[in-house]
Amino acid sequence: MTPLVLTMQAFGPFAGSETIDFTALGRSPLFLINGPTGAGKSSILDALCFALYGQTTGNERDPTQMRCDQADATLLTEVMLDFRLRGVDYRVRRVPQQERPKARGEGTTTHNAEAQLWRLNAQGEQETCLVARKVNDATAELQTLIGLDANQFRQVMVLPQGKFRELLLAGSKEREVIFSQLFQTQIFQRIEERLRTQANQIERAVNDHRQHISGILAGGELENQAALAQEQEALAPQVEQARQRFDTAQQQRRQAEQQRDEAQALQRQFAARESLAADKARHLEQHAYVQSIKEHLAQSAHAQALRPQSTALAQAQQALAAAQAEQRQAQAALTSQRTSAEQAQQTLETARQRQTELPTLRERHRQLGEFIHKGQQLSELQARFQTAQAAWQQGDTALKRDEAQLESIRHQGEAIGVNLERLQLEFQQLASAPAELNSHASLLNQRQELDELTRQGRELIAQQQQATEALSRQQSEVAQAQRHATEQEMYWHQGQAALLALSLEVDAPCPVCGSRDHPAPAAQNAAVVTQAQVETTRSALEKSRQAQQDAERRHHQLTQQISHNADQVQRLNQQLGEWASQALIELENACEELRRQAQRRESVEAEIRQQTAARDALRREWGALDKQLKAQQPAVEKAKEDALRLESQRDQLSQSLPEEARDPEAMRRTLAELEHQIALLEKAWESAQQTLSIAQTQLARAEEQLRGASERVERHQQVQAQAQTEWQTALQASPFEDDTAFQAAQLDDTQRQELTRQVETYQHRLAELEGALQSYQTQLADKTPPDLAALTRLTEAAQAEENTQLEAWRTLDGRLTTLKGIHQKLAAAHAAQAELEAQYQLWGTLSEVANGRTGHRISLQRFVLGVLLDDVLIQASERLVRMSRGRYQLVRREDPSKGNRASGLELDVADTYTGKNRSVATLSGGESFMAALSLALGLSDVVQAYAGGIQLDTLFIDEGFGSLDQDALDQAIAMLSELQMGGRMIGVISHVSELKEQMPVRIDVRASRHGSSVEIKGTQL
Repeated sequence: MTPLVLTMQAFGPFAGSETIDFTALGRSPLFLINGPTGAGKSSILDALCFALYGQTTGNERDPTQMRCDQADATLLTEVMLDFRLRGVDYRVRRVPQQERPKARGEGTTTHNAEAQLWRLNAQGEQETCLVARKVNDATAELQTLIGLDANQFRQVMVLPQGKFRELLLAGSKEREVIFSQLFQTQIFQRIEERLRTQANQIERAVNDHRQHISGILAGGELENQAALAQEQEALAPQVEQARQRFDTAQQQRRQAEQQRDEAQALQRQFAARESLAADKARHLEQHAYVQSIKEHLAQSAHAQALRPQSTALAQAQQALAAAQAEQRQAQAALTSQRTSAEQAQQTLETARQRQTELPTLRERHRQLGEFIHKGQQLSELQARFQTAQAAWQQGDTALKRDEAQLESIRHQGEAIGVNLERLQLEFQQLASAPAELNSHASLLNQRQELDELTRQGRELIAQQQQATEALSRQQSEVAQAQRHATEQEMYWHQGQAALLALSLEVDAPCPVCGSRDHPAPAAQNAAVVTQAQVETTRSALEKSRQAQQDAERRHHQLTQQISHNADQVQRLNQQLGEWASQALIELENACEELRRQAQRRESVEAEIRQQTAARDALRREWGALDKQLKAQQPAVEKAKEDALRLESQRDQLSQSLPEEARDPEAMRRTLAELEHQIALLEKAWESAQQTLSIAQTQLARAEEQLRGASERVERHQQVQAQAQTEWQTALQASPFEDDTAFQAAQLDDTQRQELTRQVETYQHRLAELEGALQSYQTQLADKTPPDLAALTRLTEAAQAEENTQLEAWRTLDGRLTTLKGIHQKLAAAHAAQAELEAQYQLWGTLSEVANGRTGHRISLQRFVLGVLLDDVLIQASERLVRMSRGRYQLVRREDPSKGNRASGLELDVADTYTGKNRSVATLSGGESFMAALSLALGLSDVVQAYAGGIQLDTLFIDEGFGSLDQDALDQAIAMLSELQMGGRMIGVISHVSELKEQMPVRIDVRASRHGSSVEIKGTQL
């Protein structure tokens, strides 16, 4: 920052309007501000500082106290400064709050403070208004432009009277603030904060993981991992033994069920035999009646024999035919019954095979019942876990909220006093946010335009590369088309020669050369090329050349577009400056930050009024909340322990269930289906047995009917033969004495058939019963009726034993599975914890080192600033050695500070006379001035060299030269002259008479009864 013109009106000792044109002092002048004590030399620096920051250089006088008492009451107190910064001229005008006469009537009115800031054009005229009226906006905008706040400005650009030792004696913390602003090293502070945040997050994760491991053990009701390993080792053989006992019990249960099923089948056979025997006994009760029927039929047969031969023979033939038909029907019925019996036997075999599925289905039925039971337990555990987790989360949320609130209250209570002092400064710093936001918004638009141009540039370069490749291809195609056209023309000419050769005749002249000898006529070795083909190749060549020209034009156009794009990019890069190289997100973040600051600015003023009342309220709230937290914490810990235990139990039970068994409704449907299948199989087995028994009975009955029919056929054959014989001898051998006896014994056909049917029916049924009984007697010959009740009791006992062994095995196996799951979870948890601890070892170490918590307690930013300070001290020591005649050098203190104080930027002075280093506070007044001046000049050199965005083009020194001897004074003036020749403006305020001779360019301040005035003398061109 270089001042150009300073105008002071009714300010300090200046009653009127005084203007100092610094440009009249020459380019980068070294000048003296001279005048008697009290004339107003320091007021010039006060005016500079007030114009820029609204404060005086010493910050000991309020701006409202700067009004000149000799000034006319109607004259407004104001300061206006034109200055140059980075090649741009600005103008700032400030008016402090003051009382002035009313325009009408008597008395005074308060004129509020105001400030304006403009950007000037090349002619020094106001071009853009950056701040219209608000004092805080102007202060914030100027602070942003210059890069220094008021305190830093006083320490590095203006050394006020009595303040030149502040930078020299500043501690590490204060010097860190100044240097970080000057050298823009805030990125290292952000690195420190990022590392600290990452380390804290990992540390919290490690602690949470330890709690998680404890919860896993608690869920398994284990004290530690040793107990887990011991119980696992003891349970493994017990589980195997229980499984073997269950297998044995299951096998015994299956054998008992098989014996019971076989006994039930045998019992049904015995019952069927007893039923047949009872039927036979009842049937034999009809024997006497049937016997009388037989006798009556015998008499009827004798009588029938006496009928005429033809009648007897016809009847015998009819009876034989009927018997044969009956025999055929019995044969068909027997075949059908055998088929039915075979089918029933096959059905029984199929049912017996399907019976083998019953143990598996019953086992599946048992497992499903067990899974449903576990599913119910899992649902109960899930509900209990959700309830416990909700209680824990609710309590933990409330606890964390209260803890955070308590910590916030504590921090607020500690910081509230500091905030009350700093809020006004914060309000001033935030005042420039709207103007700066507009500036950054313009930069953001330019940067977005730059990114778009850059993207277009990349696309144009890619298109140019494609155009270059296309041009190369077109050139190759043109060359190829040229070769092909030439070859076609050559082939055409050769073809024409071959055609002419065909027309040559011996001793006839050649139409081309006229010779009569034709030693080597052209031969037609290939297809003849026509003139049309030649024209086609020429046309293709012309098209290729046209395409090449189009490609060349396209390539040229892209080259011009890339050049134009590069010019626009260069223009925007120049306009954007350092923002051109930074990421767009940083500029967007800067705009967002400025927008946030603008919003924050509106709330700061109200916050100042609230702080005092808030402090007392916070104290009361802190006491009540602390008491509440102490009561809440045990309950939250208990809720967390319950939730972790239930979660572990739920996970362990969930792991013991297959994935498909976790849907209770689906499991119930599957169980119902299994029960239905088992019932169908059992019903099919019983039905098959009953069907086979009926089929066997009907088969025996059909066999007996066939035997009876066969016997009847034989008998009727004999009857027919006998009837044939008796027909011859009937009359001679008749047993009847007379016709009356013959008639009495005779029966009609209906009676005889009925009696015969009754006899045959009796005999058929008797044969059937005897056949069936014979079959059962054969099957049950060596068998005794089973004891079904005893076998049922044995089966039930075997089932109960199996259930008992299953429950024992399931209990032991479930516990072992739970322990294995806990072991796996612990292994995973320990692996995750080891990984977290490894991360913390890295991030924690980096955080400790970067934040200055190890060794010499030097943070990363302070280390970087220490390196920069070393460069400053090299430049400062060169000057201090000269002014102190080789005695003193400024050095950085190597030993860390005591306690927890920040260190790394403290200064000592190396005394070559004693060979020791000592504190800069031990220097005398003149030595301190030389050291402070050397430090300020060295800092100016290094800041300019690093080009950190802050330009220290001006240095004002108020007093201090009177403490130097002549030699030191000469050295100081020589150094200032060197600094001036480096392009800086140097202003010295002093009443030392020797300086007038060595510094002819000066500003004289004269005092009078009517106010002071200024005059520039000895100006340079």
